[in-house]
Amino acid sequence: MSRFALIAAAALLAGSSVPATAQRNESADRAAIHALLVAYGATLDARDFDGFAKLFGSDGVYAAGGGAEAKGPAAGAMMRKVFETNAQGFRQPNFHLFYNEVVTFDGPDRAHATSMSLYMVPDDNKRPVAAMAARYEDELVRKNGRWLFARRKVMPISNGPPK
Repeated sequence: MSRFALIAAAALLAGSSVPATAQRNESADRAAIHALLVAYGATLDARDFDGFAKLFGSDGVYAAGGGAEAKGPAAGAMMRKVFETNAQGFRQPNFHLFYNEVVTFDGPDRAHATSMSLYMVPDDNKRPVAAMAARYEDELVRKNGRWLFARRKVMPISNGPPK
């Protein structure tokens, strides 16, 4: 074998000796991140505010559309108050729809994502109609093998002129 072939073979063997636990499975990570993004709406729709808070871990930040921010468990308490107050007067049942999800990996345990949602509420005839739309900008982190929000920023979408 030529010297180049020996070096190339050694490099291939060295690369394949990386432990399986150190190799990232992008498909599994994308599926786990998708599940996290959907769990955001599912926990709110179920009024599971403790489950909602767990999506942020102990130090993840939730930056709501009105500028309020909460960290970790306080995110669940903040959303509990929002839903109990129901300042918009939304009828029930109401629920989230998500779309346009884009995930980019920043390393083995970090990613960022953007996505959008519609919040559906019943109209006078009990048909679901979109009451609100939002765009999300997320910083994601894997801790103890689980993807969490390091920061989720919610930005309301309006069809009117900027205020």
